[in-house]
Amino acid sequence: MSKRKSQSTSSSPSKTKRPRTSNSQQVDRIFEQFQPTAAFEAKCKVDLEGADVYYREDFIPPETADQWYEELNNLDTWYRPTLKVYGKDVIQSRLIAAYATDPRLTVKYSGHPVILHTDYPPALRKIQDQVEEQLGVTFNHVMLNKYEDGSVYIGKHSDTKENKVIASVSLGAVRTFIMSPKAGGRNKRSKPTSDKSKRWDLANGSLVVMQGDTQENWKHEIPKQPKITQGRISLTFRQLINQ
Repeated sequence: MSKRKSQSTSSSPSKTKRPRTSNSQQVDRIFEQFQPTAAFEAKCKVDLEGADVYYREDFIPPETADQWYEELNNLDTWYRPTLKVYGKDVIQSRLIAAYATDPRLTVKYSGHPVILHTDYPPALRKIQDQVEEQLGVTFNHVMLNKYEDGSVYIGKHSDTKENKVIASVSLGAVRTFIMSPKAGGRNKRSKPTSDKSKRWDLANGSLVVMQGDTQENWKHEIPKQPKITQGRISLTFRQLINQ
């Protein structure tokens, strides 16, 4: 994907130029974490023990976020994946659309292969460029989830530890985001000592970044909110390497 010059906002993480690498070195590169500037950390760091989480409310201007929401909402790549639940195949109620920069990449979702597209629509390309430029991290996969209204949700879960950096952009309706500590975080040196959850609202055009020990120690969710009638689209950028 094409790159633009890094935006020079005072609260944005710094980005340094990287030399060209061999194929073996690229395997290591994909697991890099981003290094926030002091200003970005002071503004966006979320106070969570045993986690490295950032939330930037004003990542995308609301007018631009609205435009990109409409463009992505009209994609013809949305579909409902099949999940394996207690040994049975179940069609998920939440629509997804998945993209990858490399056609050789594969993704499984609850035991079933995910349909991956490599032809990025313009809005998605712009969003990924902006995420990568601001964080200084390269992503090769993005999963779009469509929450058509407040009845659509995603339960408590954590991503695999191989996903060293996860960046999620929210477009559309404001939804509540909850992070809850795991009962037995595997990293005893960094696991939370409190069982209190952290919740906040994800604004239209906002960015959440999770890295470090976050997935080992915390779960996250978008709960049901029946009073919400507007739709929301989340774009979750990840780093994948086929095993």
